[in-house]
Amino acid sequence: MVEVIWHARGGQGAFTAARCLGAAAALSAGHSALAFPTFGPERRGAPMRAFTKISDAPIGDRSAVQKADFVVYLDETLLEDGWESELKEGGLVLLNTRRAIDDPRIVAVDADGISQAVLKRPIPNTVFLGVIPALTDVVNLADIQEGICATMPAKLHEKNLAIVEAAYGQVAEREIAGARSFVEGEQPAVEVTQSLNEKDPLFNLAAEILVEGDSLADGEERSANGRDF
Repeated sequence: MVEVIWHARGGQGAFTAARCLGAAAALSAGHSALAFPTFGPERRGAPMRAFTKISDAPIGDRSAVQKADFVVYLDETLLEDGWESELKEGGLVLLNTRRAIDDPRIVAVDADGISQAVLKRPIPNTVFLGVIPALTDVVNLADIQEGICATMPAKLHEKNLAIVEAAYGQVAEREIAGARSFVEGEQPAVEVTQSLNEKDPLFNLAAEILVEGDSLADGEERSANGRDF
């Protein structure tokens, strides 16, 4: 199982990204996926976490992820002492920062800068949807693109597709020592029989939680907590 922990502040879109990654894995790559949030005070700016689990088998464990393959920090101020305790062996931290980090376990990405260039606002969540397929073969860039188109309203597709392509290209050019392959051998082609459209209630729910942060805060009661894709 591939597990991802997303650290963010309320309103930064961590749960949106977690669900989009789950949709990419389930709808396009043919895996089972689960995404859900957990948070403290329900207010914008408060620290919160979201989780994505991806497996080739049905996922029965809906508990919070304790150790992950990827731990994503949308806000670098949330990276505290002891961060390594959340990593599986060989796992990576993906950190939104402009600083150079001298630790092979941390992949530094100027996610605010990438999103600022496209959206004219620093909204870093979908940047990391482009980073993850550059570091693992559990999903590829095309899967992520399908996940975005399936879970976000059409008006957000163009800019967010541009963001993930830019992030993917930037990280794919690096030599990341900790990058891992999670898929053993060649995977058979999977016919995707489930898709989301504007008549699907999950699509309508996803459309409410806009990546640009001008709708619901992450983790609000209408956020489909624990829904399988």
